[in-house]
Amino acid sequence: MDRTELREQFEHSYMDPVILSYADSNHYLAGGLDVLGNYHLITDKQGKIVTYNSLREAEVELAELGATEATFDMETAYDEMVGSVSDGHCRFKLPLVH
Repeated sequence: MDRTELREQFEHSYMDPVILSYADSNHYLAGGLDVLGNYHLITDKQGKIVTYNSLREAEVELAELGATEATFDMETAYDEMVGSVSDGHCRFKLPLVH
């Protein structure tokens, strides 16, 4: 989803801002989560999903789109590897300061 569309979705509260990561990855994805649980990630003018090299870059992008907080969602396979009952998710609300 391009930045203009995402800004409108945030303004009308149709989507919740979200930052996605995977443990041990050095890239982050940013976008919105709709009421059906579908991710709509930020894309460039060619329609390619934008990746961010740091959590801070993703935070700044969402803040520039009008978000004041985002759900940070990180998945990891480590719990699965050691037989933990955890679902392998680390999820929390992250305040965005621009």
